[in-house]
Amino acid sequence: MRLLRDVQLAIRTLIRAPGFTALVILTLAVGIGASTAIFTVVNAVVLRPLDYPQPEQLVRITSELRGFGATDTGVASPELFDYQAKTDLFSAVAGLLPVSANVTSGGTPERLEVMLVSWNYFSVLGVRPAYGRTFGIQDDTAGVANLAVVSDGFWRRRLNADPQAIGRTVVIDTDPVAVVGVMPPGFRHPGRTLQSDVDLWSPAGFRSTGSAPPPSRGRRRLEGCLARLQPNVTLEQAQARLAEYGVTVSQQFPADYPPRNDWRPRVVPLQNDLVGGVATPMLVLLAGVGLLLLVACVNVAHLFLARSIGRRQEIAIRQALGAGGGRLISQLAIESALLAAAGGALAVLVASWGLRGLLALAPGQLPRIENVALDFTALLVTAAISLTVTVVFAFVPALDVRRIETFAALKAGGAGPSADGRSGRARDILVAAEVAMATVLLVGAGLLIRTVVGLLKVPVGFETDHLVTARIALPRPNDRSSGDYLDAARRVLFYREALRRVSELPGVERAAMSSQIPLGGFNPPVFIEVDGLDAAEATVRPVIQNYQVSPGYFDTMGVRIVRGRSFTPSDVAGGEPVAVISETAARMFWKGRDPLGGRLRFDRDAPWMTVVGVAGDVLNRRLTEPPQPILYRSLEQSSDLSMALLIRTRRFDSPDSRLAQDGVSLGESVAREIRLVDPDLPVYSVRPMTQLIEAGVAQRQFLMRLLVSFGAIATALALLGIYGVMAYSVSQRTREIGIRIAIGARQADVSRMVMRHGITLTAAGVLVGIGASLALSKLIASQLFGVRPSDPVTIVSVLLVMMAVAAAAAYLPARRAASVDPVIALRSQ
Repeated sequence: MRLLRDVQLAIRTLIRAPGFTALVILTLAVGIGASTAIFTVVNAVVLRPLDYPQPEQLVRITSELRGFGATDTGVASPELFDYQAKTDLFSAVAGLLPVSANVTSGGTPERLEVMLVSWNYFSVLGVRPAYGRTFGIQDDTAGVANLAVVSDGFWRRRLNADPQAIGRTVVIDTDPVAVVGVMPPGFRHPGRTLQSDVDLWSPAGFRSTGSAPPPSRGRRRLEGCLARLQPNVTLEQAQARLAEYGVTVSQQFPADYPPRNDWRPRVVPLQNDLVGGVATPMLVLLAGVGLLLLVACVNVAHLFLARSIGRRQEIAIRQALGAGGGRLISQLAIESALLAAAGGALAVLVASWGLRGLLALAPGQLPRIENVALDFTALLVTAAISLTVTVVFAFVPALDVRRIETFAALKAGGAGPSADGRSGRARDILVAAEVAMATVLLVGAGLLIRTVVGLLKVPVGFETDHLVTARIALPRPNDRSSGDYLDAARRVLFYREALRRVSELPGVERAAMSSQIPLGGFNPPVFIEVDGLDAAEATVRPVIQNYQVSPGYFDTMGVRIVRGRSFTPSDVAGGEPVAVISETAARMFWKGRDPLGGRLRFDRDAPWMTVVGVAGDVLNRRLTEPPQPILYRSLEQSSDLSMALLIRTRRFDSPDSRLAQDGVSLGESVAREIRLVDPDLPVYSVRPMTQLIEAGVAQRQFLMRLLVSFGAIATALALLGIYGVMAYSVSQRTREIGIRIAIGARQADVSRMVMRHGITLTAAGVLVGIGASLALSKLIASQLFGVRPSDPVTIVSVLLVMMAVAAAAAYLPARRAASVDPVIALRSQ
């Protein structure tokens, strides 16, 4: 009963102070809710173990070529077989080869992700299908078996979610493939893919078939190996053993492992491999929201401190009437608990809203994003933070209760001896701490803003506006006798007709084809030989990016030809092989000599290509990397099964051009024209080039937006804190201010005194915050580009913003202080 009465009294007390109560609850809700939302994302993406049996045993085996600075170069088929034989290290090893293919049965043609795997792939992971079976040793063939396990999404989308779909045949790249299993809804391939989630898995033996030569150790076409360590083997032991293996095999096959490559095998924990690229940004976000939570808590501590000072007379009266210290502390603790509980409950709602916003803003390539949900762990975090808040903020007024001297407090009307001096210093320290933490967040946000703006202004070497990209892939069947497009002449005829039809669409100015899209994803370089290199230069075989382009490519992309010419209609199959190279290639391989008329080839068995032109440099892989050397070959002389469409739309404002600039509408029109040439070919990945470039900065933009939001909230809380300190200080010093004015102080002098106090607090907090941001710069350094953590523009901008905030927060209290009537001030004391 006593507890119930105390709770009722605490509720009545809080209701009598609606402003204080609402401000505390809202501050806690924002701080705890934002923390819960970010923790939910970080936990699901980075911290939570993979959903497989003994996930700590799962690793991916790859290799690196240190001689070229390449850290993930995949695995050759013979290396896969070597790893499978190391049963003392691995209980099972499966090869991985991501590809894409066309599915033409069961509806509109569609391009989907396919993972070619060893037969034991699913058993390595320890997963079971929802329907049917996975692969067994009986499915191990030299090539690719016409069997498939499909994803839940494919089953629903293409097989109408039919439980009896097991045994049905789907047509993949003209091959009839039997469906033997369907995976559960939550299953995803735990690793890298070409563009999206895997929809279909097929077993492959990765061995040569028929009269084909055996797989080469020099050709690492596999993405890597998925492996499970033996229970008694650590990661360090496995890496040490593979290092020994690397030395041995390099000595056995020196032609495949030349010393200049410095090839070394690597083993990486599967979870690190999956989330390693986003772990640092996620932890930065967690640190950022942690600072925001601290700002919120400091602000609440300040509110509690100010309220406890205002309640000294009330507490003194209760003490005089016989209330013990324990009873008073209990009452204050109940009030704190009620506020923390209300803030925590509202925080769950804020976290739910915040989570929706986070998922909407999150970059599409964020791994494991499908696991993000406000679950029991997130609610437990909310409860833990609320409990901590209860303990901390019950402790603050409790200390004040113990210091109250009843008689002095009653006589002084509540202040008590020296209370204002101690509490004033405490309030100043709390406000400076708020400003410092807000400064850290604003500096981080400012650095990322400058990074993103700088990246989007990087010259890419071609015109990005009014340029739409799309992809087409011709079928690559297992049964090569049925592959019509495996014939180069048939491919070229298809590409010519497709380009003609797309070029004639309304709103299209020009169109071209290319085997690669600049900034459109990673493509490994190829080795070349350059005619005329001296012995010293020829010791390291050059590598170059290989583009196959249609004759109108350079005009369509807006890439300038700086020397020589581009491709012409006379550059056809059977004619002299010609090439255009980039400026970087000309500088690297001809070193000041004239490259026009020079020759290069891929290997000794390939024909020489004559350089007829030099094109301007373009960024190929990332905005953060310098231009790489590029070799362009005419599509008429060399073509591939997978090509990109590049469509330049008209620039004037007309219904046709608006239709062409709408990626969806243009994509539908292009798909219709392509199906008129071949009804079984899908058009996919239709995107404006500007969107593709923005995707390259999506992760940084995501981090930037959140840090800007955190910084804005923290700054608003700091503004409230500064205003609260100034307003309270003025109210406590009314008599002093009245005396100053009575003896001749001008109103401007009084205003400056108050403003100086606020600006001094802010300056101290900003200096501490800038120092802390420099100390924490390593957290964010990997996300910066073109700007240093100590960037003076960012630091000065944050300093000016915080000074403006301080001036705005102190203005009203300063104005109130300047308007004090000395007669009224002296009479009221």
